[in-house]
Amino acid sequence: MGHQILHGLNIESKFPTIKIDLGTSQEELLEIIKKIDSFHPLFLEEYTIKDNILTIRSHVMDIWRDASPTLQKLSNGEINKEEAEEYMIGKIIKKKLYSMSSIPIIEAAYKKNLEVTNYYCAEGIFGEYKDGYAAETHRNYVLGCGKNSQSISSISSSRDANLAKKTQKDKWTTNLIIERLGLPIAKWEVIDSEDELKDIFDKYEKPVVIKPAGLTGGSGVSVGIKTLDQALKAYSDAKEKITGKIRKPWQTKIMIQEQLEGDDYRLLVINGKLKIATKRIPAFVTGDGKSTIKELIEETNKDPRRDTSNPSHILKPIEIDKPLHNYLEQQGLALDIVPEKDKSIFVRKVASMSRGGITEDFTDSVSPEIKLIVESLASSIHAFALGADVMCKDLSKPLTKDNGGIIEINTMPEAYLNFFPVLGKTREYVAEEFVDELLEFNKTKKIVCIGNYYENISGLLRRKRIIKEDEKVGEIYNGKIKIDNYEINDDLDMWKGIEGLKINGSLDHIIVQYRDWREVREFGLGFNSIDYLFVTKKEMSMDKEFMRKIRKYKLMGLIDKIRILK
Repeated sequence: MGHQILHGLNIESKFPTIKIDLGTSQEELLEIIKKIDSFHPLFLEEYTIKDNILTIRSHVMDIWRDASPTLQKLSNGEINKEEAEEYMIGKIIKKKLYSMSSIPIIEAAYKKNLEVTNYYCAEGIFGEYKDGYAAETHRNYVLGCGKNSQSISSISSSRDANLAKKTQKDKWTTNLIIERLGLPIAKWEVIDSEDELKDIFDKYEKPVVIKPAGLTGGSGVSVGIKTLDQALKAYSDAKEKITGKIRKPWQTKIMIQEQLEGDDYRLLVINGKLKIATKRIPAFVTGDGKSTIKELIEETNKDPRRDTSNPSHILKPIEIDKPLHNYLEQQGLALDIVPEKDKSIFVRKVASMSRGGITEDFTDSVSPEIKLIVESLASSIHAFALGADVMCKDLSKPLTKDNGGIIEINTMPEAYLNFFPVLGKTREYVAEEFVDELLEFNKTKKIVCIGNYYENISGLLRRKRIIKEDEKVGEIYNGKIKIDNYEINDDLDMWKGIEGLKINGSLDHIIVQYRDWREVREFGLGFNSIDYLFVTKKEMSMDKEFMRKIRKYKLMGLIDKIRILK
């Protein structure tokens, strides 16, 4: 059989299910499954092996479907454990669910029994092309189905305007719109050369920041600059970062800006409302009186929360690189120095998670003025989700020249740092609020019919006034897709047809027809929840076990209405 997938609700479980034929070598296979199970509850509900059949129940069925040939090869001795693990975790999971910002959002959608469908890929993964864009396409999912469903990539979504995405990519345009809105911002400008930097340096109050205008994840950013020699070195470092790979012209600009004093905060705005405020703390180590700074960094990096092979990691390792060496040198320190016991040594100036920093929740401390500023900015650039970075001395007071200002924005912020702070209250519930507000207009009905195929089931349901005359209907039966009774395709696998209808953003109703219970046993019902289930009298009497399960699903709220189809 290879493998069999039961999509959505099915006779065996409310969870999508895959059954995979295995060989007799299963010990190493189980080790990999247990490792994936340890990552996050999203990956696996349960698994069993009986008579060399591996049964997995999971909401992220596309990952297990893509992994099934690898599991079979491992159990047959055709590949070793390292090869299997590298493909399953290093490629499939890394390409599809590598962001801890995506995982809680997808999990929240499943908790609400919504459909979650990979947007570009029906199956498998494909290689890189065009600046690595293929890697990003694997992480696009559609939440909900039909009309007003929305696509997401991490916390970025189809409800983020193109204007917002363009603005956040370039700190130059970000600063322009902040100024245009009359919001507080520190003095800044773009510098084109070392000579220009020399000419304008004395016009700025010290210290200053020098940074690439494009997004670099904190790389190439230098802070605390007070002398021209430091500025020229920082300019050189930023130049090195932006010329390290091919970039577009707008990504090669370098900026100087007066440095705001205070702490670094990431404020997460969703649908025009501030949801979370998080303090970002630069990477540091704490002395034990006997270990060198290098040894303390190595020990800190052993924290499982910093294990980037686990897609649910919420911290990054501290990388020993040139900026780290430079900052230690500025403090009169080096990697071989042994700090005093309990003394904290900061190894980064920049409070970036990607540079190994940690976080603390400050949501309840935000002043009304700062709240209004970030909400105004998000709404004005039409960003459904926006991470606004604020540097200030006191988050509970208004932003002023003395207290601080906005330093940059991001429409694809790593929201996990807001959801899961290291210190303070966890706010994973905001992922559910994100899903609710993202899909507030998604009302497409999911309809399943079991019995003899009806050539014009949509016409029948219109006569029953379940479907209104002006509503668009997509349906699939026997490999045929029809939209408003026009046949679009007649040669599709059942599951591909169902998924194709789910991501079709024009549909008010999606109808899946099964000839009989046998087909349902083979494919599953196709949806995580169903609005209308129609069953012919004949099929109701043919499989009483399934009808008992169907009625149980109704009591659980997974099926809204059951109707007899005459």
